[in-house]
Amino acid sequence: MKTDIYSALGAAVRAFRKKQTWSQEELGERAGLHPSYIGQIERGTKKISLLTLQKLAAALKVKIADLLSEKAPDQTPSSWETRILAIIKDRPQEQQKKTYMILREALRPYPGRRK
Repeated sequence: MKTDIYSALGAAVRAFRKKQTWSQEELGERAGLHPSYIGQIERGTKKISLLTLQKLAAALKVKIADLLSEKAPDQTPSSWETRILAIIKDRPQEQQKKTYMILREALRPYPGRRK
């Protein structure tokens, strides 16, 4: 089935936005675009300019090619894992390491502990 380029672009924008756990309002704010415009882009009903494409890619921290790729971006379901990654991904590496160590210790099995 041949997919409309604007529908494919909209699906990619939505997938990358959800991967960041952002609302349309948050993406709009980060890209300097109105949230309803983001909705139109995601539905594939708006033909956008190259400048808008550049703004979206920059806000989402992806390459323009990633938004235009025929391969569907990973659809990461909303989960605790996604929430945790969203919190730590922009933190310094040392802080990420400390967070990992805390989680590892908190989840370490000990005698008598049930899973």
